[in-house]
Amino acid sequence: MKIRLIKSGRYEGYQVGINAEDETLTIENTEGKQVASLALEDFLDRLGATKSEFKRQHPRLELGTHIKYFNSEGQLCDAIASSLGAGGLFIDQFSPPPMGTPVRLEIHLPASKNVIKADSKVVWIRKSIVEKIFYPGMGLKFTSIADKDRAEILQFIKKFNRQRGFHEFGPDHTPA
Repeated sequence: MKIRLIKSGRYEGYQVGINAEDETLTIENTEGKQVASLALEDFLDRLGATKSEFKRQHPRLELGTHIKYFNSEGQLCDAIASSLGAGGLFIDQFSPPPMGTPVRLEIHLPASKNVIKADSKVVWIRKSIVEKIFYPGMGLKFTSIADKDRAEILQFIKKFNRQRGFHEFGPDHTPA
């Protein structure tokens, strides 16, 4: 099934398609050339889908943030969290541990001297590169984080998003 966009500003004339066989979302430009393809599972993950709803509890920030975590052998590893929220984060990694694995984190927010420590667990895994944009890795949900640290993450995300001109709304925050 394909839908031609007619009200989408700079994407007017593009087509969005859904392939039921391989469950992908495709985008074609005005000449009919495919310019992107995304697995529906990854699309839903990006929206914040869960088994029961599609809303995230906290706003997110798509920005490479330096973190450290302890791997299953207890070694401290450096990594990049490509997405950060007050409820968890996504770490780009080619060989993530299995779902449910506990992960101890140290988060280093830009312009902050505070090292945020949190316990988390692996709640989803992306196994392959998607369109050279989304890398393999693991989605982590915080299982233990100090309230002041969660508040610092939330304040950082809100401030950064406001500076970008993006204002999120939800149950735990108000318009900027």
